[in-house]
Amino acid sequence: MRSLPLRLFPGVVHRPSAAVIRQPLQKKQYSTGNSRHAQWYSDIFPAMVPIFLLGSAVYLGLQLTHLKLSHEKTMEEAATRVKQLEAEIEALQAKYADQNKNTFSETKNASPKPSRWW
Repeated sequence: MRSLPLRLFPGVVHRPSAAVIRQPLQKKQYSTGNSRHAQWYSDIFPAMVPIFLLGSAVYLGLQLTHLKLSHEKTMEEAATRVKQLEAEIEALQAKYADQNKNTFSETKNASPKPSRWW
């Protein structure tokens, strides 16, 4: 590797010493001596736990609310349908009662045949 001359003073060429050039780059050492990934996870994971818990609580709360509202809507629709069917049943019963009443009155007004035992 060829180093470029440093000019601090005009006319004088300064070159860094070979010891400075050949020093290996020192890796950042962590206090635990773990790898970078382990250090990153140990820094990030504890901070993510409260966020995860808060997010889970919000999600479950919203899901419970959705379930309750969905059930309430279904119950209202079922109650409406039951009322509709009950009204239909009452109308049919009234119609059937009128038909039977008319039939019974027609047969009552007709002259009865004398019945004979033999």
